[in-house]
Amino acid sequence: MAVLAYDYAAGDHVPAHDHPKAQLIYAVEGTMTVATREGQWVLLPTRAVWVPAHTRHSIRMRSALAMRTVFFDETVTHPAVGCAVVSVSPLLRELIVSMLSERRAYAPEGRGTHIAALICSELRLSRTLPLHLPSPREPRLRNICSAMQRRPTLAGDMEYWAARGEMSSRSLARLFRAELKMSFQEWRSQLLLLEAQIRLAQGQSSSRVAKGLGYDSHAAFCAMFRKAIGISPSEHVRGLQSIEAVAK
Repeated sequence: MAVLAYDYAAGDHVPAHDHPKAQLIYAVEGTMTVATREGQWVLLPTRAVWVPAHTRHSIRMRSALAMRTVFFDETVTHPAVGCAVVSVSPLLRELIVSMLSERRAYAPEGRGTHIAALICSELRLSRTLPLHLPSPREPRLRNICSAMQRRPTLAGDMEYWAARGEMSSRSLARLFRAELKMSFQEWRSQLLLLEAQIRLAQGQSSSRVAKGLGYDSHAAFCAMFRKAIGISPSEHVRGLQSIEAVAK
């Protein structure tokens, strides 16, 4: 196991690449999106993304970011078959940070070996989270989804986006089901949920986020967020703030 530290500015981008080893990408501070051919994953300080070996991926920083990435050899039990978001407990976070002070070639019976074992143990207990936005491969649908990601909003119904793609709304609905195994509404709801979490983590108020994403009211946005996450936007922000306080 090896832990490396990288710091980035908001807007920085790591082009598509892969590694011979599996990796856990984690930011102790800041937000980012990790993308593969299969989709995108949004990362906040409470979660990390597991990336199997030889998986091509790119990373975009949505804010100033302190990344701590962990590389594993083949003997580690994988928390998921493919890429997946996993929860990061306070203990797992501190173990990852502590591993940075150890030499890459740590002694077999030394402190580094014990920390590495604890990281693997915590990772096995981590929950995988349904925070994946799948990406299509069909060119017309890919163009539509890319346009929606550039400006995530409730504005524009399926008829509007079908017209943008020069197809019928029925054809667009079939493409979403065939390519992404989701309806148009389900995919857009997931897009808005992930974007909302990024904006909240950046310090925007929930009322501003609701307005920016096109919700008719703050109450409607809060209801969507609670239904999807299980907590209100304000509770979500308080959880992020408590993590930031520990980090400082």
